[in-house]
Order: sequence, then structure tokens, then C-alpha cells
Amino acid sequence: MRSLTLVTSLAVAAGVMFALPNTAAAQSADFPTRPIKLMVATAPGGSADATARMIADGLTQAWGQPVVVENRTGANGMIAAQALTKSPPDGYTIYMSLSSIVQNLLLQPTPGYRMEELAPVSMVAILPIALAAPVQLPASNLSELIALARQKPGSVSYGSYGVGSGAHVIGVALNKKAGVDMTHIPYKGEADSFADMVNGRVSTAWGSVGFYANQLAGGKVKLLAVASPHRLKAFPNVPTLGEAGFAEANLAGFTGLFLPAGTPPAIVNKYSQAVAKAIATPEIQNKMVSFGYEPMTNTPEAFKKQLDDEMQKWSTIIRENNIKLQ
Repeated sequence: MRSLTLVTSLAVAAGVMFALPNTAAAQSADFPTRPIKLMVATAPGGSADATARMIADGLTQAWGQPVVVENRTGANGMIAAQALTKSPPDGYTIYMSLSSIVQNLLLQPTPGYRMEELAPVSMVAILPIALAAPVQLPASNLSELIALARQKPGSVSYGSYGVGSGAHVIGVALNKKAGVDMTHIPYKGEADSFADMVNGRVSTAWGSVGFYANQLAGGKVKLLAVASPHRLKAFPNVPTLGEAGFAEANLAGFTGLFLPAGTPPAIVNKYSQAVAKAIATPEIQNKMVSFGYEPMTNTPEAFKKQLDDEMQKWSTIIRENNIKLQ
């Protein structure tokens, strides 16, 4: 009897072991069966918020379940990232982050999350960063700007949207590679630096391509260069920092989607494929381009590799130049 009982117990245990993976697979196949929350760390009305809402609409149409956007603002995205890591890894909470998700880990002493706690899903877009100057500045390209900085040390400055921001780090990298010392002036946002630039209080300013595309029509500014993997269709005559000889500073921003670590791979892949399909629609493509975004999706594996590369590039510049939040 004992032998029979033991055999029966082993058989039941084996059945449970085999059933668990099958149950998980079935749950992934049925996903989603209830509403989904898509967090974004920016306020309503901006480009990132609008992009998140278009993606949410695309997923809602594809899956037949509501995808609700939640604006979890504050602390440069750290509040939203922390909330994601505390969410169950079941696919019902997803986060669309900007590249601050990398920068926070390198600059903040206690960001409150680790990259290992996140499951990369897909890139959403590359966010090129433009270097703008007032039309009266006696430099029509990056080479002439650097020449001006060398001829008149201390006379050239650049505005960014904050200490430790992508614009700040790009400016530091450009200074080092070019051997100049353009003065960094941090602002609360690109609108503030733009106002000071056109009024002559700062020589140049970095900002999103979408923002400066809207300013060019006013005839007060010009673009000298752009941090982007390639030239932009909207500005084919504006070279990238890489083309200008400053590949180390050619650090475009990005936005991408993350789930909590431990989310079943089938659900991660289901998101990646559905997001790629949604972003491929002409309507979303055109709208994102109007924001100054370069739509781009990839697989979870490719996105993870890209994040590793981004961590390495940003880390090198921040460490070598001792960049710290003030």
C-alpha cells in the first residue's frame, strides 16, 4: 500500500508540474482578459502623452480590452519606474518611459529601481535633440560655432533643460571632444532657454526637434546640428553630430515600453508585436513625425541590447566628466 501511495503521489506531483507551464501558457494566450494600465511620466497634453494615448488606442482596438493611460509624473520618471517594479508581473501594468530611465540610474544616488527589475518590450521612437542658435549668431554650422568658441574663450554658452539632462551631457561631451569650454546654463525647460537665446542671454540651446521645428517659421532661430543616428527627413541639410565629427556626443534620446521583470515572455512578445503593428500605421507615423520623433520599434531582445549600449555610452561620458546633479 505504501508503494502504491508513493507512486500515486509522484504521479500527482508530476501532473501538477506539467500542468503549471501549460496553465501559464494558456493565460498568456488569453491575455488580456481585463483592462490594462499604461503609465507615462509626463503631464497630459505633451508629445509623449499623446504618443502613449495613440499606442493605448491601438492596443485597445487590437485586443478588445481598454488600455487606460495614467500620468505618473514627478522625479524625472522615477516615480513611474518605481511603481512599475512594484506591480504584479502579469502584463496589466506597462510603462512608456523616456531615456531618463537610463540617466536616472547613472546620476541619481537612489533612483528606487534597477534595470534588472524591468522587462524591456520595445522601442517606440528615437527622440533627436537639436542644437539651435539665434539667426544673428556668426556661425552657420557646428564647425563655425566651435571656431568661435576657440577664438573667444568663455563667450559661447549653451542652454539645456536641466542639470544631468540629455542636453547637458551632450554639451559636455561636445566640449571635451572639440577642446572648447562652452558654458552650460541649465533651464527648467526648452521654452525657457529658447526665450533667453532669442534675447541674447545664451548663445545656443539644445531642445527637441519638434519644439524647434515650430520655432523656425518665426525666423528667429536656425539649426546647427542634431543628435540623431541619421539626418532627419524634415531637415536634410542639418548634419548629425556624428557626421560633424563628434560621434561621442551623438546621443539621441528615446522612448520605449517596459513591463515588470518576471512577466511571461509570451506576454512581453505579444506586446512587442502589437505595438509594432500599431506604430506602423500611417496615422500614428505621421503624428509622431510631427512631434519631431523618429518612430522605431524592435524586439525585446534588441531593445535590451540597445539599453545596455545606452548605459555604456552615457556612463562613460558622465564618469569621465564627473557630471553630478546639483
